Amino acid sequence: MIYFLTTKRHNYTIRKCLASRGAPLAARVRPLCYGRLFLQQRYAPGTYIFSDLERLDATATRRAAEIERRMRSDDRFHVLNVPGETQLRFNLLNTLAERGLNDFCVYRLAEYPQPAHFPVFIRGEDDHKGPLSPLLYNQPELERWGQLFQQRCGGRDGKLVVEFCDVSDGDGVYRKYAAFKIGDRIIPRHLFFASHWCVKGWEHLEENYLDEEWRYLAEDPHQRQLRQIFDTARIDFGRIDYGVCKGRLQVWEINTNPMMPVDYGDGGPVRARVQDWFDARFFDATREIDDRSGHVPLSAKRVVPLWRAAEIPARAVYQRLRRGQRRRVA
Repeated sequence: MIYFLTTKRHNYTIRKCLASRGAPLAARVRPLCYGRLFLQQRYAPGTYIFSDLERLDATATRRAAEIERRMRSDDRFHVLNVPGETQLRFNLLNTLAERGLNDFCVYRLAEYPQPAHFPVFIRGEDDHKGPLSPLLYNQPELERWGQLFQQRCGGRDGKLVVEFCDVSDGDGVYRKYAAFKIGDRIIPRHLFFASHWCVKGWEHLEENYLDEEWRYLAEDPHQRQLRQIFDTARIDFGRIDYGVCKGRLQVWEINTNPMMPVDYGDGGPVRARVQDWFDARFFDATREIDDRSGHVPLSAKRVVPLWRAAEIPARAVYQRLRRGQRRRVA
């Protein structure tokens, strides 16, 4: 059995998958929220995917790390991702820039940064909603937007300033590549084309672009570099989003709780073979990680008392209110 761990608010990724295109996995994959895991007195043997790590606060991360360490020391358990050690968005992008793998830098808005290069944009540190600002072309613009966030949008905490990396081609088309890592397997997911620098879906579905996407899947040209980046991040399960600038990979993020196979259109019939191709490999890779046997549960060393269980969601609500509503500033 595979236990897919998420925050309760964001378990839709796995639930929608199992209820639609991922139905063939429903018998072997069980969604599990961190709050419920923390209350369990015993852990059933199996594979545990610690996803959604970017949305855990420090307390929940420490508790998840305690459980993960106990599981990892027992041969009946197979654990993917390491709470507390996995490099999430800010740390990963800093590491990649320091090692010369990314050509752009990232800063925390709360530290009143003075970026080395403009334009920049502002985005959340722990969400996947895209930019919270337009491109900002100088320091005064950045400071003005910083003041707007401080006054109207929950303050500066939890927000990043990212140097813009232009990956557009001569026709002004931006490409966003994505690939999954599931255990030891890396699987190309999609190649999107759009006319806006924030690429969130398929915009250009002309035949030449569809052919380019298919070649990306079939040839898997970035396998070696992606494996190096996933290893750097210490991520065993997740989806990497990236672009290519002057022949060099530029990593935007690794999402540990990405959307998986679901029925939401996926570009229509013209991309049907892309979906079928990915689904088959996603299912195979998922079955491969479900390779542990045993029936004797592992006793919890420490269980969160029932009277304290509400602290975890309550703390998340408090932090969300403190940050303010996650929306773009007009």
